Amino acid sequence: MEANKINALSTAVIAFVTIIGLMFGFYYNLKAAGTKSLYIAFFELLIIIAIWLFVSWIRGGIKNE
Repeated sequence: MEANKINALSTAVIAFVTIIGLMFGFYYNLKAAGTKSLYIAFFELLIIIAIWLFVSWIRGGIKNE
């Protein structure tokens, strides 16, 4: 495997674990504050959509270079 691919894969794994950790912390804090599960699911869905939009935007920018 090339060094660039290994670097990209390790960066992606670190980013993925960071996002999962942030989402778990977000869920835990909202649950501790007494927020309803439906609202928590909605907020988590918003985060996932925002991440997807950001990744799509970045991929489009990379393809145009």
